[in-house]
Amino acid sequence: MTVLSDLRALHERNPVVVDVLVAVGLMPMVVLVPDPDRPGGSSLSGAAAVIAILTCAGLALRHRWPGIVLAGTTLGAAVVIMLAGGASWIVLTTIVALYTFAVLRDRRSAILALAASLATVSAAVTLVTGPWPLDPAAFQYISSFAVATAVGVAVRSRRAFVVAVEERAERADRMREEEAARRVAEERLRIARELHDVVAHRVAIVNVQASVARHLVLVDPPAALAAIEHVREAGRAILDELGDVLNVLRQPDEAVDPHSPAPGLDEVHHLVASFQSLGLAIRQSVSGSPRAVAGGADLVAYRVLQEALTNAHKHGIGQATMTICYEPTEIGLEVTNPVGDDHAAAAVRSADGAGFGLIGMRERVAAVGGEMTARQEPDGHFRVSVRLPDRAGAER
Repeated sequence: MTVLSDLRALHERNPVVVDVLVAVGLMPMVVLVPDPDRPGGSSLSGAAAVIAILTCAGLALRHRWPGIVLAGTTLGAAVVIMLAGGASWIVLTTIVALYTFAVLRDRRSAILALAASLATVSAAVTLVTGPWPLDPAAFQYISSFAVATAVGVAVRSRRAFVVAVEERAERADRMREEEAARRVAEERLRIARELHDVVAHRVAIVNVQASVARHLVLVDPPAALAAIEHVREAGRAILDELGDVLNVLRQPDEAVDPHSPAPGLDEVHHLVASFQSLGLAIRQSVSGSPRAVAGGADLVAYRVLQEALTNAHKHGIGQATMTICYEPTEIGLEVTNPVGDDHAAAAVRSADGAGFGLIGMRERVAAVGGEMTARQEPDGHFRVSVRLPDRAGAER
């Protein structure tokens, strides 16, 4: 078993080496070993020996071109049989090639190859020995060819079965991992909802205490100060609880720097420089008066531009156009990039919602009340357009 395991491992690592060893190992047996069934019982010589050597050498390529090698060994065996005047060990090359062909091809092709090989070799024997009666030699040819084909088909079926079992096992592992991840995500959402309820209660307390402080600030200043102190304590508790919510929703491997502010539109120049360093040529334009955008829209704008430029770098041809438009009550963002023919279909599928990046962008935009469109244009450009409300601008 150890020798067979070593040979199997060697064949898996480098099948050409095993094929060459088989070809070289058969040459002395085919050429030098006498065949008692052949008239005279002598070994091969002359042209028959040369053809036998070439036929054996062809087995070194049996896994690369199984059909061609089978045809060559069959014809070579037939020629050697006719030159030698009878049966020869050369049929072993045909048996090996037939086995390999049955392993690498489907069952119907293997049966047709069996019939063709057996007919060719039988015709050669008949030509040199006369009509081929149903004697033990004929049965030996038929049975050896049939056994080689059957073993090859069985090995192919077993390998296919093993591959199918491994695929099912891998698919089951992936499904278990996905189910575990889904359960973890659901549990995180449940905890986040509970913490959200607590935060909402704290915010309500802040609102009530602020109203009380406003009412008492002139009438009863000490009471107003006490209400303001309650507001301060509740605000600190809200910040702590919001941090707990974010920690629950954050991925375990997500890097966090609590001392760094969230990026916004004022950091876009760093974002553009990072993509330009990766080889993406970006043509950018800004219209209107740049300003700080209130609320989460500033972060959403930055993330949308980041994801759109990432898609342009991954699926485009190295060019992109980015436009930022500051309007009185909203911010307009647009990123376009040309896509090659091989990326057009993938871009269209992503625009239909199959891409996780675009799904995340839509979720972010919708969370702040914005609108987003992503589509493949007839001119071969992929366009991402976003409109984000600026509540501070509306108030101004």
